[in-house]
Amino acid sequence: MIYFIGGSPRSGKSILSRKLSKKLNIPYISTDNIRPIVVPYFKKNSSEYFPFMKMFDGKNVDKFFEDNNGKQMFKADTKESKTIWPGVKSLIDYLLECKMDYIIEGVHLLPALVKTYITNPNIKIIFLTKTDERKIQKGLLSNKNNNDWIVDNLKKEENIKKAAKTLCEYGKYFEKEAEKHGFETINTENDFNKKIDIATKSLISN
Repeated sequence: MIYFIGGSPRSGKSILSRKLSKKLNIPYISTDNIRPIVVPYFKKNSSEYFPFMKMFDGKNVDKFFEDNNGKQMFKADTKESKTIWPGVKSLIDYLLECKMDYIIEGVHLLPALVKTYITNPNIKIIFLTKTDERKIQKGLLSNKNNNDWIVDNLKKEENIKKAAKTLCEYGKYFEKEAEKHGFETINTENDFNKKIDIATKSLISN
């Protein structure tokens, strides 16, 4: 069985993947780790296909959120999702052919892309979201000094608010698109651990 865990950033995709991986004793990979494998094949025009690379300033995260709004970030992510999808799909098809159990998670798993596998009996798909801007901001602040690239690098409070607004926009998109294509969606902003348990049980149920 192959498990897809998609959804908005900071919704618990990685946590669910690790929990499921440990429970089923199978490997998992994030699309964030597939991305750098694909990038070298677009050396000549990487900024066109991977606009996030050009936008993101890892040395000054405050400037990143000042220079780019949620719509710009999401547009860049969508472009990158479509760019790496052939590689991700090739991996999925290989795993299916080899009958290997695997977990693939990431923001790049857009509902419109993975819908091609919705009827495949050897694939299970779930999306996690958060859509309450105030709760997202509170969650970001509570995660400070916990290896969180957003809050650990933001020095201005107004940019934490911008980050929360951006994550909220991602969440609303995934909820809308997942519902449109008939995928199960779980909002994890309340009773987070309980929601992760529910998602785990949903994925491993027959």
